[in-house]
Amino acid sequence: MSDESTASAERTGVRGVFRESFGELVERIADEADEGLFHSAAQLTVRRDGEILVDVATGRTHRHEPYSTDTLASLYCTAKPIIAVAVLRLVAEDELSLDDRLGDVVDSLSTPWIAERTVAEVLNHTAGLHAVNTVLARVLPPSLRVDWLHASEPPSVWRFGLDRAYAEFGGWFLLGEAIESLTGEPFDAYCRRAVLEPYGVDPDDLWLRVAPGDYPQVAPRISVTYDLTLDQPVPLLAEAGPETAGEWNPAFGAYGCTSAMSVFYEGLLADLDGADRVLPVDLLADATRARLPITHDVTLGREAGFGLGFMVPLSTHVFGRRPSEAAFGHAGQGGTSFAFADPERHVSVGVLFNAGLDADTGLTFRRVTLVDSIYRALDSTD
Repeated sequence: MSDESTASAERTGVRGVFRESFGELVERIADEADEGLFHSAAQLTVRRDGEILVDVATGRTHRHEPYSTDTLASLYCTAKPIIAVAVLRLVAEDELSLDDRLGDVVDSLSTPWIAERTVAEVLNHTAGLHAVNTVLARVLPPSLRVDWLHASEPPSVWRFGLDRAYAEFGGWFLLGEAIESLTGEPFDAYCRRAVLEPYGVDPDDLWLRVAPGDYPQVAPRISVTYDLTLDQPVPLLAEAGPETAGEWNPAFGAYGCTSAMSVFYEGLLADLDGADRVLPVDLLADATRARLPITHDVTLGREAGFGLGFMVPLSTHVFGRRPSEAAFGHAGQGGTSFAFADPERHVSVGVLFNAGLDADTGLTFRRVTLVDSIYRALDSTD
């Protein structure tokens, strides 16, 4: 990075580095953090061909400390592709098949309609597991979640494998169980060994679960999300506690920073180019394209498509029109975070805000505008 870009970061109160073409975007995010209307802290990372174009943070944590590029926050569903890639790794190793039924790989799964679902159906959200209520799953103590999930009723008038609806909790909970059943390892340990480490992700910057022994060192880096959908901003303080940070939750329990997510997606781009670090080209290409025609998703309330664990095409997930049709990624909780890769531009992107808005505002206003600004800055660096 040039001396000028470093000086610019100091003037705006932004911590990190960025190319001059991203200066206007970085300034705007910092100004918005100062205003505190839509967020009071943010992280942004953009990488291209191994080069960091942007890696910045701005604002304050819930402890009123500077938000830094290594501050950890709940990634919610943005981290779902990590679990998906771990499952696909097992497919690549012939330990699992996309056509395998959950009942054949998850121990003690006796609920017939769930046991009959295939791994592919779970990954592409056609397994009907959106019927498992996410709010109740979050409220229930972890010790009761398995029995409650297994007791869930199937959706009515549902064509398994054909009808699609985003399953926020149930599907990924079962994929976590499948990973542990097949590998004999905790799901987070397998994901770290088989996915994150080969892709070069710093283990200190992405935690799928924070073990009790690790919590004291990790806790000072955690900053919580603010809920802006209520009458006043509400900090979700439980996110900083050991119980939430350490819960067994493959669906949306990860903590991390945007630099780690951008490195993960950079690894996926390398595999699409034949690096074979984690996944072979053909399997990953299949996972990152829409598996079915675009249809209305009753969970998301819009026309949407999915690959195998990825949101594709991104245009159906309110990323705007700038990402190419080959781009793939995932987002989390009301637009608080998202990450994606665009093979046509050779870029990987991670974005995190410390506040969650209602879906309409968080997605159509904030995400689309920001993604468009990222691509305009990329145009200036080409």
